[in-house]
Amino acid sequence: MPLTLIAIENALPVGMVTLAGRDFDGKSHLSPWLKSLFVHPFHRKKGIATLLIERLEHEASRLGYKSLFLITEDARVLYEKSGWQAIDCVQTPYGAAALMEKTLPTPPHLRTAAPG
Repeated sequence: MPLTLIAIENALPVGMVTLAGRDFDGKSHLSPWLKSLFVHPFHRKKGIATLLIERLEHEASRLGYKSLFLITEDARVLYEKSGWQAIDCVQTPYGAAALMEKTLPTPPHLRTAAPG
């Protein structure tokens, strides 16, 4: 880590998101973090942000992480649509923000068979 995913459309980068070990100093015990989600304004409302979130969740799960965290001042609804839950309210330099968490599914290669 960090791991950054880039969305490409017509050979041009249109968005990005990063998986990082740390993002918010006030919650340094939480890890890993989804951070730096950005989609170029000309390419918004196309589902690119949702695809980037889903792909980052998949990669984090594949790497063995059980949950992800993020801080957002203004995109709470976007993340809630993807199954994230607000677990706290925090202050950032930009104002009040939601601390959010998503529990990730265990990937098939890491599941153990039930004894039987």
